[in-house]
Amino acid sequence: MSTQQWAWSDRLSLKHELMDETHQEFVELCAALSLTEEHSPFLTRLDALIAHSIEHFEQENAWMRDFAFPPAGCHQGEHDAVLQVMQEVRRRYMEGERDLGQSLAEELPLWFEHHVDTMDNMLAQFLINNQLAGKEEGKLSASLAG
Repeated sequence: MSTQQWAWSDRLSLKHELMDETHQEFVELCAALSLTEEHSPFLTRLDALIAHSIEHFEQENAWMRDFAFPPAGCHQGEHDAVLQVMQEVRRRYMEGERDLGQSLAEELPLWFEHHVDTMDNMLAQFLINNQLAGKEEGKLSASLAG
């Protein structure tokens, strides 16, 4: 896959509006890693992706906590690991290992697609089902009270 051609597509949509919006931004920032220095310095683009990822992952982690998502530990562990890789690439890039930037730009889309297909798909379906169940409980309570 060429990361220069990598972009948001319906294939990545999980039908959870907030998650999809956040994922679209992640894809844009991740794809920007493949741009040349003429656009903006690599570290500027990587820093934007890291800042986004911290917020993105914390939002998902909060949903997992709030809704008692059973495989939360595994999912959060993957968030922590990929964030650590991004930060390590940043550190080593600063020390002159410029090839790591290109490697990250090539590998991160592959990781993300797999993560969306597996862990995020499970989380989105869990959240959607819990939100629907909550709405049904509210309707039942209202009909019993009325």
